[in-house]
Amino acid sequence: MAEFAQARVVIIGGGAVGASCLYHLAKAGWTDCLLLEKNELTAGSTWHAAGNVPTFSSSWSIMNMQRYSAGLYRGLGEAVGYPMNYNVTGSVRLGHSDERLFEFK
Repeated sequence: MAEFAQARVVIIGGGAVGASCLYHLAKAGWTDCLLLEKNELTAGSTWHAAGNVPTFSSSWSIMNMQRYSAGLYRGLGEAVGYPMNYNVTGSVRLGHSDERLFEFK
């Protein structure tokens, strides 16, 4: 394992958020970054998420982030040169009020 005396960016935690931060920094050209994880990558809370990637929310900002993530996951294996098993499935949303129906539209 390499040893670092300093880094411009230090990310604590190798879950989905920490790994995503490191990926996006590297994609933007940052090379002086370090990710610290006490166990295996994605072995904590991320492991319990069962790979669910929702693409609908009543919040537009959350929904935009979810859609970005789904698009990223679709092409991530090819982008990093490592095979990934990402399967897109559907979901059912029920509108039980006029307000919810408006959100769906």
